[in-house]
Amino acid sequence: MGYATATIANAEEYQRVLSTSRPVFLLFVSDHCPACSTAGPLFNEIASKYKGVVSLILDCAQTPRHPEVTGTPTLLIFLGGTLKEKFKGFGPEEEQAQFVQKTFRRYARRKAAKPPASPDAPPPPPPSGANPHAPGYRPPSASGPAGSSPNRPRSDSPQSRRP
Repeated sequence: MGYATATIANAEEYQRVLSTSRPVFLLFVSDHCPACSTAGPLFNEIASKYKGVVSLILDCAQTPRHPEVTGTPTLLIFLGGTLKEKFKGFGPEEEQAQFVQKTFRRYARRKAAKPPASPDAPPPPPPSGANPHAPGYRPPSASGPAGSSPNRPRSDSPQSRRP
C-alpha cells in the first residue's frame, strides 16, 4: 500500500507527537483494509493543504496499538494533547472528500487548549467591572489601616456603637 507517512515506535513517541500546540490528526490504516486504499490517499491530499495541522498516516502493522483504534481506517484528532474526536471511516464514498475537508477546515482554525496553570501561579486578574461572585474574583486591597475595609464601619465609629 505504501500510504503510511510515519512510524511510531512506543508510547513516548505518541506523547512527543501530541505535545504540539497544533491540532494533530492520526489516521490509522492497514494493508488488508479495502477502505484504507482510498482513505489514505484522500487524507494525504487534503492534509497537504493544511500546514497548521500535524497529519500522520500510521500503518497499524508498524505502530503500537492505540486503545481507541478498533478497526481501520480510524482517524483520531487531538488538540492540546487531548483526544477530541474519533472517526471510524469517512462515511459513504461519494461524501468522503467533503467530510475530510470540513474536518480539517474546522480544526485548522482552532488553537490548542492552554496548559493548566501551575498550582503556585496566581489566578489571572478579573476583568474590570468583574462580578464579585465570579470564580477567581479578588476584592481590591483595602486602603487605610490594616484590616479595615472601605465598606465596613470601624468599631470605633459612631455607626457601630449602640446607644
